Amino acid sequence: MSVTRYAKAQVSGNGMVAAAHPLAALAGIDALREGGNAMDACLTMASVTSVVLPHMCGLGGDVFLIYYDAGTETVTALNGSGAPGDKSTLEHFAGTGPILPQDGILSVAVPGAPLAYQLADRRFGTFGLRKCFEAGAKVAEKGFVVSASFARAVAAEKAKLSKFDEAARVFLPGGEPPKPGSVFRQVDMASTLRAFGEGGAEYMYNGPFAEKFYEMNAALDGTFTGDEFGSHFDNPSGFYDPILSSYRGYTILQTAPVSQGFIVLEEMNILETFDMPALDPAGPEAIHLMVEAKKTAFADRNAYAGDPAVSGFDVGKFISKEYARAAAQGIDLRKAGVFSGGPSRGGDTTSFVAWDAKGNCCSFIHSIAFAFGSGVMVPGTGVLLNNRAGRSFVLEPGHPNSLAPGKRPMHTLNCYMVMKDRVPFIVGGTPGGDGQPQWNMQMLSLMLDHNMGPQDACEFPRWTSSPGTDVISLGRPYELRLESRFPDSTVQSLAAMGHTVKTVGPWAGGGGAQIIMKDPDTGALIGGSDRRVGGLALGY
Repeated sequence: MSVTRYAKAQVSGNGMVAAAHPLAALAGIDALREGGNAMDACLTMASVTSVVLPHMCGLGGDVFLIYYDAGTETVTALNGSGAPGDKSTLEHFAGTGPILPQDGILSVAVPGAPLAYQLADRRFGTFGLRKCFEAGAKVAEKGFVVSASFARAVAAEKAKLSKFDEAARVFLPGGEPPKPGSVFRQVDMASTLRAFGEGGAEYMYNGPFAEKFYEMNAALDGTFTGDEFGSHFDNPSGFYDPILSSYRGYTILQTAPVSQGFIVLEEMNILETFDMPALDPAGPEAIHLMVEAKKTAFADRNAYAGDPAVSGFDVGKFISKEYARAAAQGIDLRKAGVFSGGPSRGGDTTSFVAWDAKGNCCSFIHSIAFAFGSGVMVPGTGVLLNNRAGRSFVLEPGHPNSLAPGKRPMHTLNCYMVMKDRVPFIVGGTPGGDGQPQWNMQMLSLMLDHNMGPQDACEFPRWTSSPGTDVISLGRPYELRLESRFPDSTVQSLAAMGHTVKTVGPWAGGGGAQIIMKDPDTGALIGGSDRRVGGLALGY
């Protein structure tokens, strides 16, 4: 193991967590220090991020995770996503426009997070939901200090929040966003987190929360008929073996569709056909190849992917080496390929990772889709609902990802784990909508091709190619955004290749990566947390 991988990183010989908010990281490391395992730490961080990052995640959203159980030496993934209301048909929305509403009750899908939290706790946890979610309830009750980034997030979505009375009451007291440095309390959220900790998923899907939801849905003329929450509870998508592919002697595991984790595997397979370790990772040749790999994988996702349970989508073809070799042959090494669409709006999500002293580790991501989700908050609960249905479904008849009742929309969410000799080497992930499969590819290449450590990979200059998959963005001009820390020569060369290039601020490339790597020689845990979001990697 090269000493360069320790540069800038947090190092631990016992357990480690990395999260996008200091309070979440502190809660996660406390869980490990109290004897909890990696799942206990992740569920504790899930409860706290639901409070301190309410515009990104919570009980009204969805969850995907990958977990390594050191006792059984097995890796398991979990899909915690939900379907839209039973009246969500193409006929119901005929004549309303080319896409679904992007906010409001018509954009909502059944929240998959509550059941996912419970399933994960019962299978892998030791603390129980009550203990894990009390951590978040205490923060919600006592309040947390508003950061500049949170205040900006509220201000940026003031127009959306103002449309919905309950959300405006909570996030726009007096009609204005909370000020940086003030204390933000969420009393309703505290009560809901405690009720969930006590009653579990039953409380959310068949209990008082569901009753409040359906009452609100009826008042807003939503598409839910009364059975969707209970049906989700009775028929969870549940656990499965993650999808995987090899890469230069490593095995990369990813979350399966409806997660778009397969995009990362397809991208990495294409990169494997080129001599990426020989290329300057900040140079135009490496970036051009990655952008073209991204274009191919996203085009496949947009054309063919849909809920496998309904559409029959078989991901195997797209993550095969044969497919990658054929795709790689179609890449012009000197010229940008044509890809129609538009700039991705970006997602508001948070991810975190944990690794305990026994060797269990987890990559965990949860989200309510766009910032503040649908904007709809179930009255008296403090819970914002996702806008995953509106963001993700298409209204094209016959398309694999076309809107239908009981069908889960394709997701931007994904998380990864890298194995070396059948044991975990890296766990990681990043939020950021359609940026996720691109930034995960970039950081995996930095770590596996260029021997970088987690913190260096998190801090490396970042690029984003758009469009992605969000229906609101398709049909607009193509663009490649690069942080201004890339060399001018790289920017100029990419433009000369035909890329429509835009530079953004030095740390404005998006994402909030959280990564832990284990040194296979010493056993030391090496952590990285993206400075773009102000989180922490902590070990003990």
